[in-house]
Order: sequence, then C-alpha cells, then structure tokens
Amino acid sequence: MGLHMQTERNETNPSLLPELIPVLDRSLIQDPEGLSMIYLNNWLEAKLPGLNTINPKSLKLFQGKGVPPNSVRSTFEFSREDIQKLRRKVIYQLEGLHEEDSNQIKSTHFSTFALSFAYTLVCIVKARMPERKTKIVFAFAADCRARLDPPIPPNYFGNCVKGLPIFTDAEALLGDDGVAFAAEKLSERIKGLEKGVISEREKERLAIYLEVMGPGATAIGIGVAGSPRFEVYGTDFGWGKPKKVEITSIDREESISIAESKDGSGGVEVGLVLKKHEMEKFDSVFVSGLRNL
Repeated sequence: MGLHMQTERNETNPSLLPELIPVLDRSLIQDPEGLSMIYLNNWLEAKLPGLNTINPKSLKLFQGKGVPPNSVRSTFEFSREDIQKLRRKVIYQLEGLHEEDSNQIKSTHFSTFALSFAYTLVCIVKARMPERKTKIVFAFAADCRARLDPPIPPNYFGNCVKGLPIFTDAEALLGDDGVAFAAEKLSERIKGLEKGVISEREKERLAIYLEVMGPGATAIGIGVAGSPRFEVYGTDFGWGKPKKVEITSIDREESISIAESKDGSGGVEVGLVLKKHEMEKFDSVFVSGLRNL
C-alpha cells in the first residue's frame, strides 16, 4: 500500500515545476532568413585552425588549442567606485565635456558589463602592443531565447546564443579615448538587441569574421565569458557558496572572464591569461589607469 501511494504521488506531483522542465524541441526556433544554412556552408568552407580540413563534416571533437607556454592567470577587480568613475569619464569624453560641465551630462547609460569589458580590452591591447593597424575583433555572446520572433521559452535546453563581433584596429583603442570608443561600440551592439538578434548584415559580418580570423591572419580576437548578472558567487549546490570562481576555457582561448565581486560590494572581477611579460605590463596599465580616473 505504501509503495502504491508513493508511485501515485510521483505522477501527480512531479519533482520539477512545469516552468523548470527542460524543453528540448529544436523546431521552436524559426529561421525564415535561412541563416542556419549560411552559417553551415561558411563553416564547412572555412579553413580555421583546429578544423578537419580533409573531412570538414567529421563529427570528431574540435581540435582545441593547448595552453600557451609561459602563461600566467590573474584576477583583477573593479570596485563599485571604479565603475562609477569609469562611467563618468566615458560620458565626459563622448560628449566633449569638462568637470565644470557636469550639469550638461545627458542620460547616457553604459552598463557595468560594457565598461569593464572595454577597459580590460584596452589594457590587453596596450600590454600586447600590436602594430597600430592590427585588426582587433572583440565579441560577446547574447542569449537569443527571448529575442527571437516568436520567442522561445526560457527553459529551452539547448544552444541558443549568438556571437556579436565588433571590428576595429589597434589604433582606435590605443588613444586617450580608447575605452570610451570600445564602450560605445559595445553599448550600441547591446542596445541593437532590442530590435532582435537577426540582422540583415549577418552574412556580411560572418564573411568579415572569417576573413579577419582565417589562416595567416594577424588579427587579435578577444571574447568574454560570463557577466556580472550571472551572480556566480551566489551559487550553492549544498556545500556553501564558492570562495573563488574561475572559467578554465580562457586558458586556451583569447578571452576574459567577468563576474560580480565575491564580496557583494557591487564591483566586478575580471580573469585573464597572458604571457608573463604581458601580464606584468597589463597589471601596470590596469592599476595606473584606475588610479588616474
């Protein structure tokens, strides 16, 4: 009798709420522009490092990069005050204002994500000191679920993110307004998501990316993993909240990680991997730049 009652209880009271049950139906994602075939064909034609050039349709695991020799991993932090000062400086530079013009500041908003990514990006470029005409590609990923037409449920369990690359050159980032330039470009791409994630320029952007980042290219590509909004330090699997969170994929890819400060003070934690001499230069540029805000 007890066993029968337990089975009945499981059928009428599932362990997961309906909104938490994973949705696996890929047909929910509509592709009226045929972008899936455009991406697939370009991927098969691309000769990117790690791809199987003999049989591009192979299902073998992607050949990932090894950890570069003499690499150093470090974590840097922005305080809440650092972000506020950075936001103020970026707005002043973009609007051409001075300290005495504070009452003329427009209601321009730059997210903590855009500011911390832009500042870190510029510090990396200054640490690596490429030629001024070197192409720079910096990118972030966006969650597409709520931005598709029609939108798909938030409990969709699958890959539904989109990379958003921004193309420039080192010269634009090495100037006095390099952070403001990068923050503005990032903010524009983020705001553009309000109109949806599918753009008429998708094919053009993909072609540029494959050309700039293809074999023999000297471009520097820098991505980002994470966001202050993910609240990774609030994660608790039953043995307490983490004392330190690191994203290991940045060891092999030219990316940085971003998370909220673990002390809950409203700051930001940035992780990155560089060669030892580059990290020493990055540390100097990062710290002195914040000190002089």
